[in-house]
Amino acid sequence: MEIRSCIENDLKLCGETYAEVFNQAPWDEAWTAETALSYLIDFYHTPGFEGIIAVENEEVIGFLFGVKRKWWSGDEFFINEMCVRTDQQNKGVGKALMEHLLKLTDAEAISLLTDRGLPAENFYKRNGFKEIERLVFLSRNV
Repeated sequence: MEIRSCIENDLKLCGETYAEVFNQAPWDEAWTAETALSYLIDFYHTPGFEGIIAVENEEVIGFLFGVKRKWWSGDEFFINEMCVRTDQQNKGVGKALMEHLLKLTDAEAISLLTDRGLPAENFYKRNGFKEIERLVFLSRNV
């Protein structure tokens, strides 16, 4: 497995991986490779973007996309998306991506949002993330 920075030519494979993973349980979403690609391209063009991919046999088996941004207490790296192919989960791919990020970033903090009760929550907690009790995530349909 090779861990490296994402370049624009990698986005198509990342979109295919994203759609494949998030169309399965427990998410059961309805991504196409095209909508996932468009979604990920938006992140790629965000100022401060950093993408890290895991590649094996020329296939993207996982990736981490985020953005470094200014915060009052110091720079923060916000993870927008992290995705590991279902057949590669629990094999150290996610941990390798996270360790690469820790070496790469000079931010003082790393933060993210994830669904409560899904395997990702436990993954992040095992990797040193803590829940911030004072925050509430709000949304509304329009």
